[in-house]
Amino acid sequence: QTTMLSVQDTQRSFLPDGSYVLTAIDKNDEYFGDLGTRFDVMTVEGDYFASQRALTRVGTVLGESTYVVPTVGDSFSSWANAFKEACTSGSVGLAVHLDAEGFVSDRSEYYVALKSWLASGGRRFRKDIIWVDDDDPQRGISVTKMAAELKSVNIAVGGKVLPDASHAVDAMDEVRTACDSMTELPGGRAVPYTYKFLSWETFKIIQKEMFVSVGLCLVAVLVITTALIAHPLTSLLVFVCVFMTVVDILGCMNMWGLAIDSVSVIQLVISVGLSVDYAAHVGHNFMTQAGTRSQRVVSTLGDVGAAVLCGGISTF
Repeated sequence: QTTMLSVQDTQRSFLPDGSYVLTAIDKNDEYFGDLGTRFDVMTVEGDYFASQRALTRVGTVLGESTYVVPTVGDSFSSWANAFKEACTSGSVGLAVHLDAEGFVSDRSEYYVALKSWLASGGRRFRKDIIWVDDDDPQRGISVTKMAAELKSVNIAVGGKVLPDASHAVDAMDEVRTACDSMTELPGGRAVPYTYKFLSWETFKIIQKEMFVSVGLCLVAVLVITTALIAHPLTSLLVFVCVFMTVVDILGCMNMWGLAIDSVSVIQLVISVGLSVDYAAHVGHNFMTQAGTRSQRVVSTLGDVGAAVLCGGISTF
């Protein structure tokens, strides 16, 4: 059971049954659960005139990813491609000189024509481009964005539509790798973003963080009990008890339908501190008793057995 525990999106588990938000999510899953995820590809300040060709190749590079919807039609929105088409068709509102490939050949004409086009035929892209100075296009562009779409990463889990954590992480990483490879863009790379990356970033690190956090707690238990009990074998037995408690909790989590998330990791770390007390008290008391091992066990249970049992029951 422990090895079957997985990372999942558990946000809806915190919503009350029958709530407006949960009902809306369920309806969205029912009718739109197979749709992909829109994401923005942002470019930073740089020489946009010199990067005209690279800007129009963004869709081609993204389209090579197995996780991205083909960058044609409504699935991809690019001001750079639309502006190039407008220049070729002569609909930018100004006369511009083009090279053999259809790109603007004069730097000053490029920025002036782009500004003019955004105020006329390219109005729908106005919010996609932020100028360094709105009144002086020759100072260049600060930030721009394009939009593409990831294929659906959702799967059905227990009658609910949830993102496949490993698939979502792979999609996010591949898109980031593709954007990092666009070194000819202004600033040397592009930055992909969608609000869902916040959850997917958690999927990526939460399992590793769980192992690291719990592992450090277990190491601390072994070191401190060895120093205080002053007997390596007894300290090791205390460590084994705590370790097996953690393993048991992980197995029960899977049986209860829970998953690895921020809340469960926090509670798991706390459980190490809660469980070490019982084994440590028994081990420490055993070391203070005299007689044979059997006699020391009986004396230990007589001294702290009831207290440890009551503490465990009340804590549970």
